[in-house]
Amino acid sequence: MESDLIASFCSFYMNNVSDEAIHQFSNIVKTKKFKRGETLIKGEHDNISKFYIIKEGIVASFSRNASEDKEYIRTIHIENYAFTNLYYLDSNLANLDLDVSPSRDYYKCLTDCLLLEGKFSDFLNLIQSNHEICFLYNRINQTLLLQLLKRLDRLSLLDATDRYKLLRLRIPNIENLIPQYQIASYLNITPVQLSRIRKKLYSE
Repeated sequence: MESDLIASFCSFYMNNVSDEAIHQFSNIVKTKKFKRGETLIKGEHDNISKFYIIKEGIVASFSRNASEDKEYIRTIHIENYAFTNLYYLDSNLANLDLDVSPSRDYYKCLTDCLLLEGKFSDFLNLIQSNHEICFLYNRINQTLLLQLLKRLDRLSLLDATDRYKLLRLRIPNIENLIPQYQIASYLNITPVQLSRIRKKLYSE
């Protein structure tokens, strides 16, 4: 099963990945099911060595406001998104001029999910030994960077109604999958504002 899921994942980012590369990749992951509401990676030191690939379901990255003790959805991820905890991957970060204080960010399943889970250290070793997987890793990083830039642009340049329309284009049945307050959190608006936007759109 892992080989088929990895083959599908690889083909999403690049063409003509060899069977051997897919086989090696599939050997370092396991298929796991997670329930809605389960936390996958916290900002602290637990689970820092794991990475995940979404095959079914929706996962969101959250930030928590320390003063208000309130959580906010930063990004929503769907099929073929890969993620891990970036804050503790390199012990040498402490020697750089970077803020690497413990993160309050974490990932949580917004729906029931089917994920591939593996050790990031195994993936790094595979990158060093397999040129195809190294190229795949670069393509994934390029895609994730582009998604991040688009997310920042939309928050800066688009109003809430346009951001909501784009979300519905990306995930057409989003309203049937997650609660309205989570959609509002992702759009960086209140549930009341979202209700007004929906009412206006449905009346047009």
